[in-house]
Amino acid sequence: MPIVKDMNPRRQQFLADTADVFKTWVYENNRRVVPSSAAITVYKPGSTEKLVDAQAMTIGSDGAMIYNLTAAHNDVADENYKAVVSYVHGGTTCYATLFYDVVNSRLVKVITDEDIVDELPQLKDNGWRFHGTAGSGSTTTIVDAGLKRYDDDYFTGGLARSFDNDETREVTGFASSTGTVTTTAFSSAITSGGKYMLTRSFSREIRRAFEKMEETLGRMDKRAHLILDPGDMREVHILWSVAEVCKGLLTDEKSIWWGLWKDYEKKGAEALEGINFKYDESADGVITGNEENVTVNKIRAGRG
Repeated sequence: MPIVKDMNPRRQQFLADTADVFKTWVYENNRRVVPSSAAITVYKPGSTEKLVDAQAMTIGSDGAMIYNLTAAHNDVADENYKAVVSYVHGGTTCYATLFYDVVNSRLVKVITDEDIVDELPQLKDNGWRFHGTAGSGSTTTIVDAGLKRYDDDYFTGGLARSFDNDETREVTGFASSTGTVTTTAFSSAITSGGKYMLTRSFSREIRRAFEKMEETLGRMDKRAHLILDPGDMREVHILWSVAEVCKGLLTDEKSIWWGLWKDYEKKGAEALEGINFKYDESADGVITGNEENVTVNKIRAGRG
């Protein structure tokens, strides 16, 4: 039987009094499937009262099951809204229960690729930037056999600079088998012999480090969305992002990247221990009194 996996490793969060999109996918044998139809019922936290009653969901071409939540649906900040999704796949009706929260604020990412490289400049010499000469191309592709050593989507999300056009465009895809980089359109075609530079994005590593921060706070019985100043987590996020990059580069335990991975994991944990948070314990959206300087020890002792 298919299983449902949320669009994020953790539950979704929606801002109070703001319309947003509930979205989830079905996975079977490690692949997304496309249901023929789906419906959603949402219950208020700790209640059998229905906020949404068996409403049809939109099915995306990639199998995403989508429902548009209105500002009225999200008018009360609370945890554990229960969404029961029924979907039809292969002629069989299946069910899944997911939970989400409505919050007054969300912890957001405040770091960039440049922050990662500034922290560990050695990354500049390990595939962060690639200078090459195109074998062929078009207005939306750069083809170079020298890129075949990189994995699929290695450069996706990064930037491509054409020196001949003096333009920089977003990389939207990369196929290792042909060494083809797909980009948003340049003003003129990339031609054989054209010089270019690719800058890789560390967005996946940044996302994984962000997830780790949220999960770590959860183990401390605290909610990440109650940290109202994302700058409080900036140093931890950078250190753990660098750790994720190093982990992706290691080949064995004797590799320099192994030691750097472990070192930055430790640095991130130590930085977390030393943080004073602005933590909205009362969940009213305002920092007052003893909420201004909450240490990690206080977080561990506090209520969730």
